[in-house]
This record gives sequence, structure tokens and C-alpha cells, in this order.
Amino acid sequence: MSEVVSVRVKREILKEIDELVASGTFSSRNEALNFIISEGLKEVNEWRSILNKSKEIGTQLINKRLEDFLQERERY
Repeated sequence: MSEVVSVRVKREILKEIDELVASGTFSSRNEALNFIISEGLKEVNEWRSILNKSKEIGTQLINKRLEDFLQERERY
């Protein structure tokens, strides 16, 4: 089942999405965004798993919230 969701997307991101559609990588914005969101969630869950494991064994990898860490990572 799917649901309609309204979101604001930066113009630069939408331009990249449109380029992916124009190149034939995806058949529509919907298909592209579903794939990208799905892959992004997989990555977030991977990081969450790594952070949880580090807590279990008592090794602190980072002392920030996951969201803050991922935003900081974007700079590099």
C-alpha cells in the first residue's frame, strides 16, 4: 500500500531527480524518489545498527545523535 505525502525538496535536488528521469534511469519522479528514500533508510538503519552494537560492547564511536552525525557527514 502506498500513501501520498507532500514534501518540500530543494531545487537542486529536484533538478538531479529530473535528470535521472530524463536519462531513463527512472521512469518517473515517483519511482526515483521511492528508490532514493528506500536506499537512504537502509543506510540510516545500517548506521543505527553500528551505533547500537558499539553501545552494547561499550565502545563509543560518536557522541552525537545519528541525525547530527549524518548531517555532518554530508559536508565531506
